[in-house]
Amino acid sequence: MLRRGLVYATAVLLLWFSSIAHAQTSFAERVVEHRLTNGLRVLILPRKQSPTCAFYILHRVGGVDEESGRTGVTHLLEHMLFKGTTTIGTRDYEKEKPIWDEIERLHDELEAERAKGERADKQRIAQLRQREQELLQQVSQWLIPQEYDRIFERAGSPGTNAWTSNDVTVYTVSVPANRLELAARMQADQMSNPVWRQFYQERDVVLEERRQSVDDSPDGALWEAFLATAFQVHPYRNPVIGWESDVSRLRTADIDRFFRTFYAPNNTWLAVVGDVEPERVIALVEKYFGSIPAQPLPERRIPEEPPQRGVRRVVVKMPANPQMLMGFHKPSAPHDDDVVFEVIQGILTRGRTARLYRELVEKQKIALSVAAYSAPGDRYPNLFVIDAVPRHPHTVQELEQAIWREIERLRTQPVTQAELNRMRTWAEADFIRQLRSNEGMATQLLWADAVLGDWRELFRFVERVRKVTSQDVMRVARKYLHKDNCTIAVLQPTPEASR
Repeated sequence: MLRRGLVYATAVLLLWFSSIAHAQTSFAERVVEHRLTNGLRVLILPRKQSPTCAFYILHRVGGVDEESGRTGVTHLLEHMLFKGTTTIGTRDYEKEKPIWDEIERLHDELEAERAKGERADKQRIAQLRQREQELLQQVSQWLIPQEYDRIFERAGSPGTNAWTSNDVTVYTVSVPANRLELAARMQADQMSNPVWRQFYQERDVVLEERRQSVDDSPDGALWEAFLATAFQVHPYRNPVIGWESDVSRLRTADIDRFFRTFYAPNNTWLAVVGDVEPERVIALVEKYFGSIPAQPLPERRIPEEPPQRGVRRVVVKMPANPQMLMGFHKPSAPHDDDVVFEVIQGILTRGRTARLYRELVEKQKIALSVAAYSAPGDRYPNLFVIDAVPRHPHTVQELEQAIWREIERLRTQPVTQAELNRMRTWAEADFIRQLRSNEGMATQLLWADAVLGDWRELFRFVERVRKVTSQDVMRVARKYLHKDNCTIAVLQPTPEASR
């Protein structure tokens, strides 16, 4: 009976590996690549599982590319691109444009007056503010709010979205397959003819977003302090949403210059995944995006983070429950050591049998939660982060010592074959999951090609995980997981937290 069970289990395992290999080969062979003469790179993956398609655009620019003093410009620009174009979001652009120009002149005067500090004329500031409100009321007659989203919704799209990271900015829309041309025309118009309408109102929206997600958020405040401590010179230290003092001084000229510099077709990737014919996709992309001129991209002089030479610590005090972050500098993908960290992450925190979960949460009961991940980006060397929350009345100090003990085990004792097998299974399951949706595939293809340098890296990942050995884990743990390479951020409750 036992032998029959082993035979059955082996057959299932072979079938599983076979399906993984088939999926990798099948998808990799069906991806169609095309590059426009202006440099825009197109990746197309036909799949007939539903009569829909994902139309995703990635610009290889993020918070890491911002100038000192202008952090947050990438994120604010992402907001602004949904305000419409010269033909979308307006009843008459020629009539609204002079009003926006006048508002811009008002803000020139406002900024000049505020720069006087204590000598600023408060009455003059109030007058300028009043005039701005009058102009905003006047221009509203020409605006069609949220028209960009409504056009897609009327076409059967579930909606549009976008996100900004340290590395890239991505704009997404999914549409019925027979609305592919609408997606191409709309997205090309957004990339060609944006209008920075309602800029200062949107800047206030972002400042409020920052207050809620960072200033008033224990998690956000801890994360911001953690990155600013772990990175001394590299721009990964800056928050993607921007420092408040920087965002509050951004002007339309800043986002316009940033847009014209980085939103060039030769810095842009497009992925179309779904029920499409590659020849038609290429024809539509050529038709709508082909006339957008390429731009000379600036030389990106990103400062290299120097080696860390001792543990760094930072404490954030807020009325909240305690928490801790531990970060270790390491290479990013597709470096071979980064793949080993994927395995280490799983061994430590993935699932209820993972070492840190089993030891800290279940056995010792000193933690409410523990997680591990790589952050904050992938274009440059990043951090391996361990995130833990102590269980009352235990402390972050107890957690730290327990985590160091588990790290020492990784450094000195080989992990078991069972643990490695479990990580391989997780990697394979993740690969299958990310193939399920058009949206997931589009995201992964763009990320792999723009950040890792080749979309094929996406399909090599599982095989690279399979090759990780227990000796690789020990070597990498010894090389990177030590105190001189560690930054620790602690959220320390203030007295209000216990009331």
